[in-house]
Amino acid sequence: MSGTIVSTPSLGAQDWSSWITQQGLTDRGFMRVSLTNMSGSAASTVGTGSVLECAGAIYSFTDTAITLAAGTASASVAVYFVAIPAAGGTTCTVVMDSTAPVWVDAKQGFYASAGSVSRVFGGCYIGTALTYYHKYLYTGDNLLYCLQTGLTRPLLRKVVAIGDWSMTSAATVTIAHGLERSMIRNVSVIVRADVGGFYSDYYNFLSSGIEASVVMEGAVQRITAANIVLARAGGGILDSNSFDATAYNRGWIYIEYEA
Repeated sequence: MSGTIVSTPSLGAQDWSSWITQQGLTDRGFMRVSLTNMSGSAASTVGTGSVLECAGAIYSFTDTAITLAAGTASASVAVYFVAIPAAGGTTCTVVMDSTAPVWVDAKQGFYASAGSVSRVFGGCYIGTALTYYHKYLYTGDNLLYCLQTGLTRPLLRKVVAIGDWSMTSAATVTIAHGLERSMIRNVSVIVRADVGGFYSDYYNFLSSGIEASVVMEGAVQRITAANIVLARAGGGILDSNSFDATAYNRGWIYIEYEA
């Protein structure tokens, strides 16, 4: 098997049927969708101006609510955003459904099933009722990750500033992560010294210098339902006047989590 050309009509041609075929092929899998309230825990809607192809039909959206599908729990559940064309195909509604989709090569997208016209274009995690986390769309790296791993929920990333922390004054600091704890897969930390432009680099504070003995200077002490607690060792490099400035962002927490 091989690729087959779909000819472009020449200027002045009377038959443009091949151009219509071209257009249908290049539209396949098309997705230019935005969600409102991508940050925070408020409900998202499909943003005005979004465009989505579903099994050969193109739908343009004004601000569109994403409702909960019948039979899907309203809390503590991972859901998918599903665009469902109405019978006749002139309108399209959007729901949250907990049933995992399948990738369909022939349609170049995730669908409710191989034979379905209902396209799945993203998702989120519902925490407690009416709180929505980990919102994503099947675009870019998210889509590539799912196709490479055979999964339907991507691995996402978040960077949180540590904020003010005089490390000589307090051995620990608590920072809200704003995520569903059970979905967190990795946490790493960079802290910086007070000297402008100098960064003291640690992976989870584990010293990575060239000294003969590796010293644990600090660690992610624990991850609670709402917070990440960082702790530094006493008497080490972090417990010094090089790390005691206030009104100063001490560094960043890098979090990887499953959507």
